[in-house]
Amino acid sequence: MKTTITILFTVLLFLAQGQESQYQQAMQKAIETLNNSVTPDEYIPLANTFERISTAEPDEWLPLYYAAYAYVVTSFEIEDGNQKDRYLDKAQQFLNKAFEIAPEESELFALQAFLYPGKIMVDPMGRGPEYMGKIYEALDKATQLNPDNPRPYFLRAITTLNMPPEFGGGPAVAKPIFETAKEKFESFQRATPLSPNWGKEINEAEMSKL
Repeated sequence: MKTTITILFTVLLFLAQGQESQYQQAMQKAIETLNNSVTPDEYIPLANTFERISTAEPDEWLPLYYAAYAYVVTSFEIEDGNQKDRYLDKAQQFLNKAFEIAPEESELFALQAFLYPGKIMVDPMGRGPEYMGKIYEALDKATQLNPDNPRPYFLRAITTLNMPPEFGGGPAVAKPIFETAKEKFESFQRATPLSPNWGKEINEAEMSKL
């Protein structure tokens, strides 16, 4: 009897490890491709890939995160406002599902803050007052949940840089925030090899302009 139970647990463990290995491999391949992509024609198929992975792994928030990220990045490459909104709405749907799995994940709130400027770009005058407050609310929450996460600082710096000086923005105010983000990027340790790792290069490029 004990031998049968031991064999059963061994088989179950082997199957679980195989499934985990497939998930890790699929995610690593998709993330690597994502990091080397630059156009909507590249991002959209990747979003679909991450969606398929999330369907196979319904308890994992990272596939949903990267699907949302791919759509957010795509939206910044699109001129048409209606199409931009459609991509951002898709991103929000994936984010909402990810929040259900990991409601206290700093990276999700940082990505939420990254999504909102896209909404503003569709209608700056009409949406600015609504979404600016949401951006800072999401950034504050991301920082609160993980003060070592560099992405909220980087996104706050970008937001501040592009805000008129009369509203508390501009290069002089943004520079020290970029510097803080740089320090955070230098010391940041990802939770897993699949965890988000973007923003460092852009942060340094923006700092070099100041």
